[in-house]
Amino acid sequence: MNTTELAFDCIIVGAGPSGLAAAIHLGQLSPRPLAICLLEKGAYPGAHSISGAVMDPKGLDSLLPDWRHTLTLPWSTVNRETFFRLTPNRAYPLPHFNLFGNRGAILISLGQLCRHLAQQAQQAGVHIFSGFAACQPILDPHGTLRGVITGDMGKDSQGKPLANFQPGVRLTAPITLIAEGARGHLASTLIRNFHLDRGKTPQHFALGIKEVWEIPPEKSQPGTVEHVVGWPLGHGNSGGGFIYHSQKGRLDVGLVVNLNYTNPMTDPMALLQCLKTHPLLQEKLTGGSPSEAGARVLVKGGIQSLPFPAFPGGLLLGDAAGFLDGARMKGIDHALLSGMAAAQTVIALRDTPATTAQWGHHYWQQLQTTILPTLRRARNVQPGLELGLGWGMIHGLVDQKLLRGTAPWTWRCHHPDRSPRKKGGPCTQPHPCHGPMVIDRDQMLFLAGVRHRENQPPHVHLERTTRENHGISPEHHYCPAGVFSPTGNPEKQDIRLRPHRCLHCQTCVIKDPDAAITWTPPEGGSGPHYRSL
Repeated sequence: MNTTELAFDCIIVGAGPSGLAAAIHLGQLSPRPLAICLLEKGAYPGAHSISGAVMDPKGLDSLLPDWRHTLTLPWSTVNRETFFRLTPNRAYPLPHFNLFGNRGAILISLGQLCRHLAQQAQQAGVHIFSGFAACQPILDPHGTLRGVITGDMGKDSQGKPLANFQPGVRLTAPITLIAEGARGHLASTLIRNFHLDRGKTPQHFALGIKEVWEIPPEKSQPGTVEHVVGWPLGHGNSGGGFIYHSQKGRLDVGLVVNLNYTNPMTDPMALLQCLKTHPLLQEKLTGGSPSEAGARVLVKGGIQSLPFPAFPGGLLLGDAAGFLDGARMKGIDHALLSGMAAAQTVIALRDTPATTAQWGHHYWQQLQTTILPTLRRARNVQPGLELGLGWGMIHGLVDQKLLRGTAPWTWRCHHPDRSPRKKGGPCTQPHPCHGPMVIDRDQMLFLAGVRHRENQPPHVHLERTTRENHGISPEHHYCPAGVFSPTGNPEKQDIRLRPHRCLHCQTCVIKDPDAAITWTPPEGGSGPHYRSL
């Protein structure tokens, strides 16, 4: 059976905020209709989108200036912000000096926003193909990207076609915009293939785990955002939690754990459950119930780790490039602005015989007016946290509030997140927490709506199945979904793969100390089905 080939003027991979902004802005700028194909591996736009999400509205203001009058989604303006340092039983308020830049920000569901933007893109004539995963790049003999191949559908575990077998489709275009989000499959392949990160420090990530709770309306404080640091983190790990009163009767609770932690026994999912047992959270959650949950890595290496975002035949957008603001821990506005910058580059150069250097220069110049100055100002905040919580926070305040990001030095972290390991002494983790607010991994997967066809080919591959000599096997600790299950011989710590549980969070390929895990996109439409994360 021959593979179908479809040609477009532009292909966009990923229906997140950056990809959708690029699609919408192309329609706004183009003097004539363009054939634009937008691929989304989730079952629908927003199915795999998850964020805190406190959003700086400047990106949306630029893309859709009248959004406040046309947006029918629930959202609220941040009107109160607090910051606490937690001990196991106490919460101590700390000054924050608006370090997170939340004045004027809004609380909104990223998934719902993506579905709204998808409607705007479709009205502009964009072809959105949900449930199609872009699995392979198409490179011509000169090494230029000419499009992508979608994943084969309908094979059994041995790779044999089923009755309803549909081969992957070849999609070609003069320019392809990669907007997969943090640590995307195609983006990682292209960065490696074109050496886009040459001279840069390794990219760094954090794992964010979030739950949405339905709480009694009288406990709601719409517009209030609360940040927490300290307990239950420690034991060689760092990060922070958040409590967002996004809507009446809704509370968003989450924990962000930096993936450069040193203790291989760290279990981010368990740490979030412990956080919910703290008196500060218990008082807010009592009488409520969880309605949704999910997890995803976020990119936080900053401009020191930023790959060059242009390559022959394509551009990197949003978190696929690493445009998250490390000082404010915000990325949605930068994703929208990078999508617009990419669209402006496409319109300016698509009808000219421009070289890759010219594409890159034009795109970089567009980013210089929006994103890059912010990334430069924020460059030392995340590396400064290597000093520890206390000194790291002091450094961040001095760097951002006193020096305003103009320090004459730039700190760099040269070790990838998988490399730090605890040396000396036992590797321990906090005792598991219990209580009515605690959920287990199976409940989390149910709340995330995770679905993979039972006999589809596995998309997670582990090159080794055992660890010899009583080595610590961290996979079942760092994976929030329980894809890696210890079983069998305790001497070798056998691992059983359960890819049907996968949340597509990408933690495994980032954190595995042996780099022995390969993650490829599963059949389109698989994975989580987020509604309002």
